[in-house]
Amino acid sequence: MEKLLLGSPVASYLDKKSLIIFNKYEKDNKKKPTLAAITVGQDPSSMLYVRRKQEKAKELNANFYWKKLDQDSTLEDVKDIIDELKTLEGLILQLPVPSHLDKDKLIDFIPPNIDVDGLHTNNLGSMFNDKQQVIPATARAIIEIFNYYKIDFTGKDVAILGRSRLVTAPLALLLSTQKYSATVTVLHSKSMNIYDTIKRSDIVVCAIGKPFFLNQSHFKKDSIVIDVGISKKDNKSYGDIDPTNTKEILYARSPYPGGVGPVTVSALYSNLSELIS
Repeated sequence: MEKLLLGSPVASYLDKKSLIIFNKYEKDNKKKPTLAAITVGQDPSSMLYVRRKQEKAKELNANFYWKKLDQDSTLEDVKDIIDELKTLEGLILQLPVPSHLDKDKLIDFIPPNIDVDGLHTNNLGSMFNDKQQVIPATARAIIEIFNYYKIDFTGKDVAILGRSRLVTAPLALLLSTQKYSATVTVLHSKSMNIYDTIKRSDIVVCAIGKPFFLNQSHFKKDSIVIDVGISKKDNKSYGDIDPTNTKEILYARSPYPGGVGPVTVSALYSNLSELIS
């Protein structure tokens, strides 16, 4: 019988720790910490994600400032707003941004010490030396799930499907460090023998956004699977993993919905709490 790695208790655990730190910050500084978010355009998913972050701020005794920019804003327009918000405790640029903007340049305009998303080049680079301060929120959410459920990576074969700056790259770096000591393989559309690698893996993290891309037949007996992908088909939302009959093969699985998603916003505020501590 597979164990479900539910996200809600992990999120609650992180929120309790963040709330203590935010309350102390308010007492010591006579003000609440502020997280600011910049959106460019009206991408529906971005609007939804930022609203969730806004709601979480209220729960955690933090302020939230949302700067909405027009779709045709220039690189300089966005940089000017970043410069205006540099005195706040945390700042995120909600992705995606319109294609005419260089998102990597914009991210690196954010000072590393307020980069709550952990995507600045300096913060990503710090993961090479086991001294990471801020981990991108989705990658951190996955790590926090494993920590909460006391799942050990040491010596395990881990397959990560996808190759994004938000999830795959930081997670692969982290799990390869001495702290976790996993053997990590990153799989993508150009990889050879994808299913053979998955079948050999003790832990599989799937973040490619294809509905039910994997099913119970693809996994090793008693393996652990984390479903990160989100996609839509026929107006319904799906994860990457078809849960049908997985309980017959898997040791544990984070479900969609109810797995990584609830932890991601809480992980973002955990990053803010660490930046102000």
